Formats: sequence, C-alpha cells, structure tokens
Amino acid sequence: MPPSERFIQAARPPQTSDTRLFVALVTLGIEPQEMPAIYSGETPDGRPRMTWTLAHVSKCGQFKTREMMEAWHSAAWMANNPEHPLAYLKAFCENLNIAVDHVKDPQHQMMVVRGRGGKVALLSPNDPRATRETMLRILRR
Repeated sequence: MPPSERFIQAARPPQTSDTRLFVALVTLGIEPQEMPAIYSGETPDGRPRMTWTLAHVSKCGQFKTREMMEAWHSAAWMANNPEHPLAYLKAFCENLNIAVDHVKDPQHQMMVVRGRGGKVALLSPNDPRATRETMLRILRR
C-alpha cells in the first residue's frame, strides 16, 4: 500500500459493524462520532447491519481505537492481558452470550468455572476449543 493510502486510512475515523465491540469501546471512553450510524445492508439472517463510527482515541487519551479493535479480535492479546479493561469487557460479552443461551434453552449446558483470585467464567461445551483454552489460561493467572 502506498504511503498516501496509509495516511488516508489512518485519517479516516475507525468504524465497526460489531455492536458489542462498539459498546465496549464506548465504555472505555472512546466516543462515537457525531455522524449517525451508517445503515449498510443486512446480515445473512435479514437483520439490519449498522456501521458505527468512533473517535481515534479515548477521551482520557489512554486507549487508541484501532489498537483496541485489533485486541478485541486477538485471543493471544486477551490471554496476555487478562487484567486489561477490554479483556473484562470481552469476558462479560462471552459470559452474557452463554447465560442468554442457557435462559432461552435450559438444555443448553452452562458450566461455571472458578479460577484464581475469585475469577469466574461461564463456559459452554459448544464453545470452540480455542475459546475454552483461552478462558482457562486467563482463570489460572
């Protein structure tokens, strides 16, 4: 990619269609941009897909949006930074998904796993192996 294109991309406000990621970033103090969310079509199941636009950096200056977006999708980053606020927000989302699945269908198994220092995770036998392994590594810390 030519340097001019990298500069243009870096200047564009960060965007995401992942509502959970959007809410996590806002919780970290990264403000939504003034512009409205962009309707960008439908998901495969027919629901509207929104694209959220965010500031480049949190209001306190501590969190860079693009770095936090990359970290959100990195199991290795999460495993190496289990005490980071973003890791807690991601764990919250994963625990919420499992609890909601269990409430919707009590046959959907939910395991409560306790780790060091009072940490607790909700796991499902249906979780991908990598997800379970990451959560267990975090609980051991």
